[in-house]
Amino acid sequence: MYQKGVIMSQLGVRETSGKNDGKQINAYRASVATWLNKMKPLPPWCASFVNWIYQKSDLKTKVKSARARDYFGTQFNSYDPNISIGRVPQFGDAAGYYFGNKVIRHIGIVYEWNPDPKVVMCRIYEGNTSGKSLTGVVCREGDGVYLKWRNKKLVKRITPIHKLIRK
Repeated sequence: MYQKGVIMSQLGVRETSGKNDGKQINAYRASVATWLNKMKPLPPWCASFVNWIYQKSDLKTKVKSARARDYFGTQFNSYDPNISIGRVPQFGDAAGYYFGNKVIRHIGIVYEWNPDPKVVMCRIYEGNTSGKSLTGVVCREGDGVYLKWRNKKLVKRITPIHKLIRK
């Protein structure tokens, strides 16, 4: 269903000038809508990246959006993994982060999540993040695609991948 090869093929993609630009970044945005690449300044691309990954994995999703928050909600059975301890995020699930006002403004894809509560770190695959940021900081204005170690407490919403797929 969901191939790690698609994910791993994008590791190392970087913006050309650090301003949300570059040939592959444009391809991510175009997977949602070509007009996104005509905006000035160019918009953030984390959600477009997730959309591109799902498309290239041949997943027909219910969401096609450049806004991270559109991948989360009750209609998708999204949940807070820090409260719903019995629900363990799986590879491919959408992971959302808050910024400021408790609105999802950054998204990644769960790569690895150990269900043991003593293990506080997880691995999230993200676009438009930074390789420089510390594990306790989520950087929304990044420069590329990275596989990040994150503290589980930073992940505020999870949407199971099977809830995003159209039947």
